[in-house]
Amino acid sequence: MKTIRFAFSGFGNIARTHMTALRALPIVKKVPAVPVLDTLITRDPERNRAQAEAIGFRRVVASAEEAAHDDQVDVIDICTPNNRHDFDVRAAIAGDKAIYCEKPITDRYDSSSALEQAVLASGLTSQLAFTFRYHPAAMRIRELVAQGVVGDILQCKIAYRRSGYLNPERPVSWRLDTSMSGGGAISDLGVHALDLFRYWFGEIANANGRVSTHVKRRPAAAGSTELVEMSIDDWAVIHLTTESGVNGMAEVSRVALGSEAFDIQIVGSQGAITCDLERDAVPAVHLLKGMAGTLPEPSSLALIPDEKSTMGFAVDTHFGALHHFVLRLTGDNRWADIVPTLKDGVIAEYWIDRVLAQAEEGRV
Repeated sequence: MKTIRFAFSGFGNIARTHMTALRALPIVKKVPAVPVLDTLITRDPERNRAQAEAIGFRRVVASAEEAAHDDQVDVIDICTPNNRHDFDVRAAIAGDKAIYCEKPITDRYDSSSALEQAVLASGLTSQLAFTFRYHPAAMRIRELVAQGVVGDILQCKIAYRRSGYLNPERPVSWRLDTSMSGGGAISDLGVHALDLFRYWFGEIANANGRVSTHVKRRPAAAGSTELVEMSIDDWAVIHLTTESGVNGMAEVSRVALGSEAFDIQIVGSQGAITCDLERDAVPAVHLLKGMAGTLPEPSSLALIPDEKSTMGFAVDTHFGALHHFVLRLTGDNRWADIVPTLKDGVIAEYWIDRVLAQAEEGRV
């Protein structure tokens, strides 16, 4: 059987999630090609070599450029800090490798836009990790909206709340450094919320919002007594209107202790759809009149594990996205309308850049 050899740039939690999903893919699904964990790209090859070899990697290298010029590598899977994405993607282009990239595309809208154009000009197969498109509830919501089950959509509220950065003793990391991440909660979580608005309701016509930094100081490093000022947001709200007339709001937080959730509230002219993407595989449908009955099931659910083989939403969504990517690499173009492209990332980052610019103007 044909193999597709992946080189992974990065060895953090997200990279390991990608590896887990790909390793499980031929166990859970019949696939036309087997993904192979071929090369690990890490800044410290010697420190990570033993674990990489235990996983089964053929090579451990120090740069994406080195992996991209290896004839045995087919894909560069990019899981590095946001400010490294530009270098890694351009290395993949130079090596004529397919590109799977974590979101956001880069740490700045202008560089993301330029990079998307470079990938488009290359003609290489690429995909952005907007993995919530592959959440079973998100796919079901898309089908419910498309079939008008709750009538014309009037409004939608998304609240994506995490809590990991509430503790002021948590030291500075790349996610808390604007020079590496490009933004805080709004970039880390907000891109997912904005993409879901577009995934369900179409293009965004207008958006504005504000951001806030609640934890003002943090240790400069683990064990350090030096405190540094935080400029990165840990909470944001975005108000928007889609071209189809849906009014929306997205709240994102990384300091919401006790209320962690990914709440979805959609109101239509004939009912409502609610769910928590942290907990629900099937959204609840509330109709103004009558009972919902049998709800439509999208065929794209075939991309993810079923209820007997689920690994939890955190892995299943990455599984679905990477499964789709592998199918596309073999020429299977089913479900082309849900593929998250780098252009989708650029659009989400445009609106985030606009909100951050508004916040900066407010400080002047």
